[in-house]
Amino acid sequence: MANLVSIILQWPDLNIREIAENFSRLACNAHTICDSELIPLGTGLYPVISIINHSCYPNSVLVFEGRMATIRAIQQIPKGSEVLISYIETAGSTMTRQKALKEQYFFTCSCPRCIKLGQDDDIKESAVLEGYRCKNHTCDGFLLRDTEIKGFRCHQCGLVRGMEEILKIAGEEKDMSEKASVALSSGYNTEALDMYLKVEKLQMKLYHSSSIKLMRTRETLLRV
Repeated sequence: MANLVSIILQWPDLNIREIAENFSRLACNAHTICDSELIPLGTGLYPVISIINHSCYPNSVLVFEGRMATIRAIQQIPKGSEVLISYIETAGSTMTRQKALKEQYFFTCSCPRCIKLGQDDDIKESAVLEGYRCKNHTCDGFLLRDTEIKGFRCHQCGLVRGMEEILKIAGEEKDMSEKASVALSSGYNTEALDMYLKVEKLQMKLYHSSSIKLMRTRETLLRV
């Protein structure tokens, strides 16, 4: 990006390193301005908000009213406590959140949620958000990997679900999701709606009822 700016402007005293540093500052401190439906409208730089630290268990949230950025408390904040927002989507496993923060913001989070990495609560949360559902649809249990059987076992009822079955449904779901995305981006809303309903049906077979993928598909369905 810095080289591109240098080529376009062709200023003799242009410092490419300085341009690169400014792009880096923008990438780490800018915020995506969204409307009431969280659809991105642009990018804004808000110096005061940029100094607010991150937590995967935030006590505040950033919202936009037009171009005006507002921080709203989502829980009681005791006097003298730090105001915290989340820089990323909080509905993700600890490993997913840590990866996103490392790649975009270059730090490792040590908030109350992240310090539980690998503990029972964290394993359960990750399995519910990003894992598979029990084969028995009357059971609300989540699956944990069982290396001995080369598959997954429900933590609640103990029912085993084979890897082949999971991979088959996952392959169908991925293929249908890609087709639905192409149809939607091409403006074929009726066809896209039909495909996303099929994606939802496959995801309901595969993922836990609180899965992020299922929630995102339903969000897309509402939008379509």
